[in-house]
Amino acid sequence: MKSIYLHQWQRFRRAPMLVVSFFLLTVVFVFTLAGFQSDDKFTVLAFVKEGSSDQAAEEWSDRLNESEGMFFDLREEEEVREMMRDGRTNFALAVGDSDYRMVVAAEDANLITVESYTAQVFREEFRLKQAEEAGGENIREDIQSSLEDPVLTVTTETIQGAEGTFVYDNQIQTLFGMTLFFSIYTMIFSLMNVTEEKRTGTWDRLIVSPLKKSQMYIGHFLYCFTVGYAQIVVIFLLFKYGLGFDLGGNFPAILIVVGCYAFAIVALGTLLMGLVKSSQQLQAVIPIVATAMAMLGGAFWPIEIVTNNIVLFLSQGMPILYALDALKSIAIYGRGLADLAQPLSILILFGVVCMGVGVNLMERRG
Repeated sequence: MKSIYLHQWQRFRRAPMLVVSFFLLTVVFVFTLAGFQSDDKFTVLAFVKEGSSDQAAEEWSDRLNESEGMFFDLREEEEVREMMRDGRTNFALAVGDSDYRMVVAAEDANLITVESYTAQVFREEFRLKQAEEAGGENIREDIQSSLEDPVLTVTTETIQGAEGTFVYDNQIQTLFGMTLFFSIYTMIFSLMNVTEEKRTGTWDRLIVSPLKKSQMYIGHFLYCFTVGYAQIVVIFLLFKYGLGFDLGGNFPAILIVVGCYAFAIVALGTLLMGLVKSSQQLQAVIPIVATAMAMLGGAFWPIEIVTNNIVLFLSQGMPILYALDALKSIAIYGRGLADLAQPLSILILFGVVCMGVGVNLMERRG
């Protein structure tokens, strides 16, 4: 086993571009999509609703821009709709004299937050106007001064929202999603060494050597596991300490989750090798499986915003779903390993089943 494992590292030393390229792709994607958003406000495009006055829309825009996390950019309607058609924004806010409307071109994780904040602002403004009509012109100032110096203050801390809500962090979602996605390519493409050895006859020559088949398999699997695990951990460390991404205070738990996920992906690669007949077929299958698994498992967008029951059902069979759930639970909600027994158990079970079936299929194929 040791000789097989070290031999794979000799191969890596001679041709490291596969692992290096996926490592760099991950860094570029995460840095581009999330690296610049730590101090910037999220921009929401807005336009004046048809039949409404520009002055009222500007007043609503000023009121909405009191938010510390969002900036409402009031523009011409045609310009905003053109940007939505080009895919430069997924939604916009149509502001009227006394109401608003969300114009949605595509699902977006920020839509729920923006709509909730906008509804809150409109409700508060309507209540202030009703209070003015009932109590006089100075009632607004009295209410605002009372809010600034309340008699009673309540401090709340939310670990996890109520059913149907969730805490969304774009940096965490992008970092975890893209890293786990690209690591699939690294680990499964590394397993192609087994198919190449079988094609060239090297595998048959190893069989007649003193090495056992189990040692040969373990050597290959351990190498792929180590490469994928190291890639994920190094990227997490880079963004945690290099760019200040908040991954929570329990990094050892993250390391354990990454280990379970890497084992599951190596096992999935073993199953794929048992199902295909050649390395060319495996090369064609890997992108399809990786992309489908990432889309269904919530790597590209939070699974919490998906409402299609079929997609939600299919996502239950994706190991990346459970890894993301565990990682975000640690980074966002501050949970420990005791709270992650279910997703980690599913990852290990998934890996054991795929590994057993995959090895069995490869042995039958010869």
